[in-house]
Amino acid sequence: MGAAVFLLGQPAAQAAWPEKPVTVTVGFGAGGTTDVVARAVADLVSKKLGQPVIVENRPGAGGAVAATALTKLPADGYNLVATTSTTITLDPQVTKLGFSIDDFTYVAATGEFPEAFIALPKSGWKTLKDAIEASKASGGKTTYASSTSLDRMITAALGKKTGLQLVPVPTRSGAEVVTQVMGGHTPLGYSSGAYYPQAKSGEVAALAVLGEKRLKGLPNVPTLKELGYGLSSVNLILFVAPKGLPADVAKPLYAAFAAAAADPSIVELMEKRSLNDFVATGDELAKTIASQSEGFKQLLEVSK
Repeated sequence: MGAAVFLLGQPAAQAAWPEKPVTVTVGFGAGGTTDVVARAVADLVSKKLGQPVIVENRPGAGGAVAATALTKLPADGYNLVATTSTTITLDPQVTKLGFSIDDFTYVAATGEFPEAFIALPKSGWKTLKDAIEASKASGGKTTYASSTSLDRMITAALGKKTGLQLVPVPTRSGAEVVTQVMGGHTPLGYSSGAYYPQAKSGEVAALAVLGEKRLKGLPNVPTLKELGYGLSSVNLILFVAPKGLPADVAKPLYAAFAAAAADPSIVELMEKRSLNDFVATGDELAKTIASQSEGFKQLLEVSK
């Protein structure tokens, strides 16, 4: 009897996390690169965690709607957001939003967008430097197809460095940027990755990529830094949780995402989507995000 009373008085062993499904809210519409990658990664994370991972879409304000909603949810690991790193590292610096980089736990990054300047091959330009010099020689001003505040910031800084006035022609998406260039409506375009199939087929020419390294699929296209402009822009597919994620939740979550990102099916998907390899989790990723935010802060000052 005494033994029975003793046993009944012991606290129940705490079940290991997760005890229920995890929800990943994608901050963009269905079918885009962030959505496709998030769903593929979520499927593998589900198998690793032993619980369903439900993917929902909540587009709006360049990912800011989903990110803002996440900050109001508990830091228990059951709610994550899939977005782009610039949604968090750049957008709050240019627009008043309901969050900052300090409002999240950085779970994982699983790929880098291949942003690039593009033109028609018939222009004869091999690199962006050719386009800039030709435009300066013919009046010092040119238009380019634009789809984000990021590209307008980059081109403003580029204009100051080169003396060329780059005038944005707004479009609704990276795909529309490609359409504008291919239709001959603008001589240049800045695309986040929708240009890649046309660049591989030779329908458009990629003149410079924006990352810190060249694209694996377009090894002959230089970076802006290689061309001597001292500029770069890295945009990652990012998975975040509310700040304050407990260590016993964060550890299995980081491990599950790291394993998913290394899976051959995800590596193949990255190549098909023309994403550069980039995998980071936890503290390493948090440092990358802080560095990116500071880099954009400096770039904003240069572009004013």
